[in-house]
Amino acid sequence: MMRQKMKRALYGMTILLLLFTLVPAVPSVAAGRAQDVGDSLVVVIDAGHGGENLGAKDYGPLEKDLTLTTAKAMYEELLKYEGVTVFMTRTDDTDLSLEQRAQFAADMGADFLFSIHYNASESHKQYGSEVLVSTQAPYNAYGYQFGSIALSNLTSMGLYNRGVKAKEGNQGDYYGLMREASKRKVPSCIIEHCYLDMDSDKAYADSTEDLQAFGRMDAKSVAQYFGLKSTTLGVDYSGTTYAEVNASKVVPVTKSDGNGPDTLEISLWNNNPSTGDVTVAVHGFDANAAILYYEYSLDGGITYTPFYKWPNADALNNNNDNDFTISFQMPDGASAAFVVRAYNIFDEVTASNLLDLNTQVLATEYQQGKAVTPVVNTEPVMTESPTPDWSPSNATYENADDPTTWSEDADTTTPTTQTHTGKKTTSVWIPVLLLAGISLIIVLLLVLVIRLVLLEHRR
Repeated sequence: MMRQKMKRALYGMTILLLLFTLVPAVPSVAAGRAQDVGDSLVVVIDAGHGGENLGAKDYGPLEKDLTLTTAKAMYEELLKYEGVTVFMTRTDDTDLSLEQRAQFAADMGADFLFSIHYNASESHKQYGSEVLVSTQAPYNAYGYQFGSIALSNLTSMGLYNRGVKAKEGNQGDYYGLMREASKRKVPSCIIEHCYLDMDSDKAYADSTEDLQAFGRMDAKSVAQYFGLKSTTLGVDYSGTTYAEVNASKVVPVTKSDGNGPDTLEISLWNNNPSTGDVTVAVHGFDANAAILYYEYSLDGGITYTPFYKWPNADALNNNNDNDFTISFQMPDGASAAFVVRAYNIFDEVTASNLLDLNTQVLATEYQQGKAVTPVVNTEPVMTESPTPDWSPSNATYENADDPTTWSEDADTTTPTTQTHTGKKTTSVWIPVLLLAGISLIIVLLLVLVIRLVLLEHRR
């Protein structure tokens, strides 16, 4: 009787050991697509604007015409894939309401509605691509997984990644297309390809071929998202990997907390009076969203430079460097009221403290071997200050892209670079700790099984 019990225990432990041996493989499996589309797939492409709804209109060709060219190319490219039915909300210069676009998608049984757009901003400073998604679950998660793929592809073309984002309005979604589509239980998103009011971005949409290239890239993103195959193109995207999401919840990095970066501080790092070179250290942090841009002023906030890319900004994973430097040259006898502004992926802004820099004071302290101690004003940035007696166009920049144009409106050792990962840091350790715990259990089970075998052998 005892021997039978021992055998049963041995068999039970062996089965458990086999089960636990399979567990470590689970965390390494790529996240799957949250959206289940069943046996058939229907995609609806919406060319934004149309008719009397011109879209962006002051920067060359009308947006409504650009979106139609891109949407048609996207449609034609998607037809090359197997297992998908594709429709367009408009194929000519037709004026459609948001309700009509969403209802058309619902009538067609759409699994996803993709709306094609181009961008412009009030400040004429933003640049890059973004994907706008619903604030409602599960459509937010669906949009985030698609947007992550689409933005990775647009980034590969050379565009700046502005992230996947959602915005709430008084009646649900702020963006009417998503609001109307969600009412009809149709997942949707808006693809904003680039900014027409920025020369650096507009260069990507300067010709029919450019616009069609966007359409083909959008089609590729859709094919990757749905794991489609194309014999004609010789591609198979059934092995696509997806961003990890919980379909029942809104993806945190898609929503703004309503504030700019949590921290933005500047301090004088170094200066050389013989050349007039000055280096300012910048420290910035935002736990909720990656910081995308910075600009700075040499006249206390009256005028600012163009937007520069914040070093190593990662809009999708909520990452950016915390520290970097800005260098510029101050002519002898000049002074500067230096201030920086930082913008996160939601275009929320935070201003730094102000540094009052005077070359005569800095040179004296430098020659005397004193620590550099410029006047630091921790109060909010001045709204008015004396006009500087030298042109900011003499400035040079470190760790920043060269500006293409100056804004039309007024709106030697470097610090240790640190990278902030927001709330993502914790998730990195979860699978590691899980694997360590499972490995320990396996070892203990092996020891137990060996002891049981030895005990059985002795009997």
